[in-house]
Order: sequence, then structure tokens, then C-alpha cells
Amino acid sequence: MAPSEKDRQCTPTVRPAPRNRIWGCRPSTLLLSLAFVWIVRYSVTINWHALRSTGDLPAHVPDDGGIHWDKIEPHEKLQWHPCFSAAAYLLRCARLTVPMDYHRPLNESADHPKVYIALVLAPGQGRTDDPASYAESPLLVNPGGPGGSGTMFVAAAAPMLAGIVGRNHDIIGFDPRGVGATLPKADCFEVSENWSGVDDRNTALMNRLAWSLSGHDVGLVNSSNVAIGKIDVRSRAAAQQCKNVSDRYGNNSIFQYANTANGARDMLSIVHAWDEWRSTGHDAKPAKPTKPTKPTESARHAEVKMPSHLQEMNSASESTSAVTTQGKLVYWGFSYGTLLGATFAAMFPDKVGRVILDGVVDADHYVEPVWMDSLLDADKIWDSFFSYCHEAGPRCALYRLGDSSTDIKNRHSEIMASLDKEPRIVLHPQVNLPVILTASDIKMVLFQSLYSPIVSYPAIADLLNMILKNRDLHRFTMPPTLPAYCRNISLPIWPDDAQRAVMCGDKRYTMNETLPELQKRFEDLASYSSFADVWMSLMMGCNSWDIEAKDPPMRWDDHPAHRPAPIETDFPLLFLSSHLDPVTPLHAALKMTRKFVNASIVEQQSSGHCSVSCTSICTIKHIRAYLNQGKLPPAPDFTGPDEGTWTTCDCDEKPWKQIRPQYHRGHSTADEKLDWLDNGDELKVEELLREHSEDEVEWLQNWSSFRALMFGKFSNEQLDGYQAFRNILLQAPFRDLRHRDTDTGTDGECECKADGTEPRLE
Repeated sequence: MAPSEKDRQCTPTVRPAPRNRIWGCRPSTLLLSLAFVWIVRYSVTINWHALRSTGDLPAHVPDDGGIHWDKIEPHEKLQWHPCFSAAAYLLRCARLTVPMDYHRPLNESADHPKVYIALVLAPGQGRTDDPASYAESPLLVNPGGPGGSGTMFVAAAAPMLAGIVGRNHDIIGFDPRGVGATLPKADCFEVSENWSGVDDRNTALMNRLAWSLSGHDVGLVNSSNVAIGKIDVRSRAAAQQCKNVSDRYGNNSIFQYANTANGARDMLSIVHAWDEWRSTGHDAKPAKPTKPTKPTESARHAEVKMPSHLQEMNSASESTSAVTTQGKLVYWGFSYGTLLGATFAAMFPDKVGRVILDGVVDADHYVEPVWMDSLLDADKIWDSFFSYCHEAGPRCALYRLGDSSTDIKNRHSEIMASLDKEPRIVLHPQVNLPVILTASDIKMVLFQSLYSPIVSYPAIADLLNMILKNRDLHRFTMPPTLPAYCRNISLPIWPDDAQRAVMCGDKRYTMNETLPELQKRFEDLASYSSFADVWMSLMMGCNSWDIEAKDPPMRWDDHPAHRPAPIETDFPLLFLSSHLDPVTPLHAALKMTRKFVNASIVEQQSSGHCSVSCTSICTIKHIRAYLNQGKLPPAPDFTGPDEGTWTTCDCDEKPWKQIRPQYHRGHSTADEKLDWLDNGDELKVEELLREHSEDEVEWLQNWSSFRALMFGKFSNEQLDGYQAFRNILLQAPFRDLRHRDTDTGTDGECECKADGTEPRLE
């Protein structure tokens, strides 16, 4: 098949210099939302009863599809156990013992504190019981955070990831120290004395829920003249609570060792443990002698400029590069995961095999008290909502006949003003618990929608339209069901405070600011972004943090006296960035690219967080070529700080014209697929096949499903775990909107199906 027009658009482009700003990365909230478990459960086909009937389901996998991690014995060597089941194959789980303090090695004393890293392995095709049948290096993934669970992520995303990168890869998700199923947990709500009669973990969960709900009415920092003070005192209270728990363990507290540098050391331990495990196989072969792995500039450019380059990338070949990656890291990190990957590459440059950093954190400013100017592109992305809605016309619920983009924008402003004046009261028919919908609630949801506009904008239009009409808002609520927590329940992972422990422990410059200083920072943010209230409310989470990290953070800052020479890694890094990213702008990716010798970058012409925010066959080809064949795009040619030429890729979809994910219902038969939207606002397989090969269409569909999962994860982390209106975003990739046919011939009041009945959004 000849290269399509999309292929020919994978060409270097001259980019203008962005304004000189300070940049930062995306934080998440402090709660690991329980709803992510829902996403995992419903995003892949899991036939537990069939597995149990065949005897293939081990005892430590309960009937509910979770896993009892405490039944898996931790060990200093990898010992894999069958666990989760996804896409008709069993995954493997292990718990790897590593030192809590790498200055106190385990072999020196049995009393030295330990960390048990939880791992989930999705084997590649053709694997047997022989460890030698596995790849010389697994693909480690980190979904971001800090505090994101890699085990739950891979349990859900393994089939999609394999469909994107190639099914020859063994994929490992791990919970970094303090996170998820890794022990000890960084849990500020840990119960030391419990008289409730309920399990300690359930008691801690109920306390966490009560604390979260108690802060809801505070709103964002500018929601009242006392809000910023209330948010600050809650932050200080939480910091004292964490310090109290940490002090119980003295010098063996996980809070003192949960920083990014130790996370990088843990990844190296996983690499070494994989090598040792694989060497026990019957057919194990010694590693090939390592050859020089950094291609010359002429070789790199010659390879990419060959007319057949894109055709080679387009091939279905999944063979690996001739250069061995044994004993080295092969990795794909998203958002915070880019900081973790960059830290690894800086600490262990000779251990870099293949490292993809996607949605790039500016490491220089990550260590500062507040990540200023991270929102420079946020308002540009939000402004696109109105033009996309206008372009979609009747398919956008907020559109009215004859509207201009400005009319739609004004309608949104009126909605927000009305919420400021009079919050809505929402009664959920199934949960007899009123919910108060405020402007702060909607502002948080709107900000989160910027992470993936293609997925979220149609749902946001529906939400705003329902607020305007003041009806049916219960469809988008998910109020907490308190009675469910009044008994002993079992979860695959329990909420933790690892995000706060990592994010605050990583700061080289601690944050302990007064209210006037915090107000000044907010005003500085508000001078260029309407989302400053959201960002500052999140940024204040580290104020007064008083747990000292035992290992100081890396010297990531751009002071000329500290600026090191570019780091030469054993194989060049590949950076990926959206053109407009709400929290990790392109500037950060270009800046980090210059910190590593021979690193390459691909700028995806899309809006959203990480490349996964939009499907792009061009981006997928670059990822596959890099991982499978060791091929890099042309090295960027910088003519200024952010000027020059580098590779760009077009986006293959847009809001109201998207590729729908191909998920199964978790409670249905294995071959029952969702009947997705069929009213003209999706890219159908037939349409995609006109421009792409069947292999490419499969990659795009896997990417779309992967994007839906990632967006759900980002939504849960960014929004408070118990924010009732986060449901609009959780449902966005999965909602069945076949019957929504908005009649905009009048004032938009009719939103009915052909038979005149209201559409039902489940």
C-alpha cells in the first residue's frame, strides 16, 4: 500500500519560539480513586468463572476478579504467579524485595528496611514456562501521577498496549514505592489503634472519605474571600497527619524514601532481577556484545530521508533491533512517568535501552515550591471548545441554530455566572442523597476535559446544556454510597497518599508560605490563565510539608552554575509532546530533549495531555519503529531555545469526529461488543480503511481504547476521588449516544429520540 497523505505529513516543521515562561508538570489529587478499579473491571473481558472451572485460576485470585497481593510471597528474586486475566490470557504477578534505603543494602543486615514492589507481567506471544522464551528486556510502563498504579494499569491496558507496540513485547506494570499494592504504603490515614470493629483498612478508607467530603464546600481558592485560607489550613492539617504517621517508623519510614530517585533505583533493580530470572531458563543465551549504539548524525538523517522509510515503519515486522537491550531499561512513561524516566537516564545513562517520555515534565521546575506558568496553553485549548462546537453544529448539545462561536462562548459564561449566583441542587434517584453543584465543581471538570478534548468535549457540551436547562443532572452524578464502607470490603489496591509523599518529598525548595504569599502566587497565575484557581488549589497541597527526604532530590534546575553538560545515554531517548498540552507544554519537551545527547522529539499536532490524547498513525509508527527496530526520527535542529526543525505528526481525529474504542462490557459474554455511536460523528472502520491498511486500523483502534483508559485514569487522579460530577468524564469514552439527536431548529429545548422520548445515558 502506498504511503497515504497522513504518512507524507510526518515531516520536520519549523516551529516558532513560545514565550519565555517557567513551566511545570501536571499534579494529581491526593486520593487514588476507587473508580479506577471500575475502569479496570469494565475495560477488558475477564471470564473468571470459566478460568476457575478449568482449574487455571490460582487460589489467590478471588471470585470478584481482583487479587490478594498478601498471598504472593515477596522475594529478592522474581517469582511469577498467575493472577489477573485479560484478553483471554493470564497475567503474572510478583512482589520483588528491594532495599528501602539503598545505602543500607539487604545483604548487609536482615534488619535493614525493605520495600516489596508489586509487578504485573503481560507475557508476549509465544512465551512458555521457560524464562528463556521471554524477551531480553521487558517494556516497563508508568502511567503517571505521581502515585499512579502501574499494576492496575497493565491489568487493564495490556491487550491495547500489545496491539500498539507489537505482541512480541513482555509488558510490566509496577507500583512505585508507597503506591498501590507495593508495601509499605504511604498512607497518612493508617490506623494505629482501632476500636470500630471494622477492618483497619476499611476504617482508614471511611476516615479518608469523611475528610474528603468535609472539604467539598470550600471550593476553589477564589470561590470566596476565605477559601484560600481554608484550603491552606486543610493542607497544613494533612501535612501534620502524614508527619505523625511517618514519625511512628522513625528512620524506616517509607515517606522518607518515596522520592523519584529511589523510584529510578527500583527500576534498575527490576531490570537486574529480570536478567537473573531469564538466565535460569533452559535455552538462556549470553547477551550479545554491546556495540556502539548511538548512530552518527549522517546515518540518522540518511535513514529517515530514504523514500522507503515510512513504508518500513508501516510494515508489520515486530523484530527487535540488532543492538541488544539486555541489562538495560526499555520504558514508556507518561506525564510524571517522564520525570521518572529522565531521572533514570540521568542516574544510569549506560542502562538506557529504549526510553519513551510522553507528556514531558520540566524537571528544572518540578523541584520548585510551585509549578508556575504550567497553564500557558490551557486557555488556548479551552477556547477551541467553542469553535469545535460551532463546527459540529446540531451534534453539539450547546449549539443553537444560527450560533457563532462567540454566541456559544457567551452561553457558557452565562451558565458559570448563574452557578456562582445560585448553585444547583441535584437529587439522585437511586441514592437518596442531595448533591450541590457549584461553579467550582464545573470548573474542575472543565479543566480536566482539557486532557483529552476529543473524548470529553461532546460530554462537556451535554453537561453544560443540562445545567442550562436545570434538568437531568443526576445522569452525571456519582454520589458516594457511605453504607458500602460500613463493612469489611476487599479491594485489589487501597487508596494511599503516595502522590503527596513523592511530589512534596521531591522538592529541593520546600514550601511554607503565608496567606499573602499564596495569594500573590495565585494572582500571578491568574494574570494569564482563567484556570489559575484550579491549579493553585492543587499546588497548595505541599505547603508546610515537614518530612525530610533522606536522599536529596536531584539537582534539576536551570541555574547556570548548576547546569550540567548534556547527558550521553547508551541509546538516544525519544520524547513525545502534544502541540498544546494543558499542563506539560511543548516547551518543556524541547527543553528536556536538549538535556540528552542525540535525543529525538515528535510533536503531535493535537491538543491534550500526552500523545495518547489523540490517535495518530504517524505517532504510532514512530513508537513502533523506535521500540522494535531502534529507529529514531531526525534529530531536532535547534536554531534557538525553542526554534528550529523537528518531526511533527498530524492527528487523525477531532471532537465530534473520533475513533471509538472497541471495548467489551465486563459483565457480558466474551464476544458481545458495545454497539457504538452510528449517527455520523465517528470515524468508522470503513472510512479509516480508505486511508490506512488493516494493520494500521487495528493500531488506531487499540490506541483509541488505550486513550479511553488513560483519560479515565487522568480524570480520577486530577479530580477529587469523591467529586460527584467526575462521572461525566468517566463515562465520556463509553457513553452510548446513538439516540441523541438534538433539535436545534428552535431554542435547543428538544433533545429527543425519534419516538419522542428522552435519551437515556447509562
